Amino acid sequence: MAETKRVLILAVRFGSGHWQAALALKKALLRAHPALEVDVVNYLMFAGFLFDKVTRLTYHDLMIRVPPIYRRFFAYTDQLQPESLFQRFIRICGAPAFLRYFRRKNPQLIISTFPVPSAAVAMLKQRGLVNCPLVTVITDYVLHQMWIQPGTDLYLVANSVVADELVRRGVPRERVEATGIPIDLRFERKTTPKLHRLLPDLPESQRSLPLVLVVSGVTSFGGELGKICHVLANLPAPLVAVVLGVRFPRLRLNLRAAVSKGRNRVFIIGYSRHMPRFMSAATCLISKAGGITASEALASELPMIIYKPLPCQEEWNRDFLVREGAALSASSLAELDQLLRAVLQDGSLRARMREAAVRLRHPDSARAAVRMLGPYLGQQAAQ
Repeated sequence: MAETKRVLILAVRFGSGHWQAALALKKALLRAHPALEVDVVNYLMFAGFLFDKVTRLTYHDLMIRVPPIYRRFFAYTDQLQPESLFQRFIRICGAPAFLRYFRRKNPQLIISTFPVPSAAVAMLKQRGLVNCPLVTVITDYVLHQMWIQPGTDLYLVANSVVADELVRRGVPRERVEATGIPIDLRFERKTTPKLHRLLPDLPESQRSLPLVLVVSGVTSFGGELGKICHVLANLPAPLVAVVLGVRFPRLRLNLRAAVSKGRNRVFIIGYSRHMPRFMSAATCLISKAGGITASEALASELPMIIYKPLPCQEEWNRDFLVREGAALSASSLAELDQLLRAVLQDGSLRARMREAAVRLRHPDSARAAVRMLGPYLGQQAAQ
């Protein structure tokens, strides 16, 4: 009986895009290779309590609460070479505990969707302690030096721009593939769901109105989610709005009360497993510029208005999407109001933004990534 092959996907739970990319890859891997065992693991479980706190402080609290300091930190680390003191520190974080786990599980392939596990596994490979391929999945539309680790066998990236930048920074071209950022397989199918099937409480008279989708993040747009809901509820242009990702029940209740007397219906929702259907039905998306959400919107050919992106990575994502014509960027609530009216009322603007999305989209990104992994697995994909 042939030994079952195992794939280990290393991610982190904060910054949900890294975790979502890992889950999308797992789903696509099992669809293509049903005999595989695929584990998605939070790498911070190996790094210990202190490093978990430090990492969350750097990538979460500092980014959100003190953006100027985070920007300096981001720019500084983008210039560091692999043998710098900081890079060496990152590479050993969690490495001993992970190595014990690796020896117990004995995977045939390791995939990483976050820079820290990429660095640690690459170092272990260079020392001859890990003997399987390492594939790094870059989950933004820009490149940061921390992703680049000697010992990486393959980089899967969003587009040719990121691929070219990797090559410019010294990565061999044959180790880079522009598959798109992995997203859920359900985005492969472009559907047009009936609005009342997604929102059963919607009156029949409102079912033909344009749908504005808002995807909130951990910062709730810098604390301005309530103001955005007020704009949507009172915009003179008739619409239906759905606000997804409102994590806290009390906040959901407060927002529902705040919009209850508005001229437009605004639905406040927490987590939804129907994101592909909502994006297919929407006329416009208001969001930050996270790599996964942006990739899902592009796959859905959905015009984007970007508001309050997190510093550095998301700002760079925003700049790329605006430059390519797939998104607009609002710097204030007044500008958000103005841009939203323009997108809803100007069909030619929406058409141009959709054309840009079609040019950039990778709806089959997870499946394309799995095709690139085939040589490392030695298995023929299921049809």
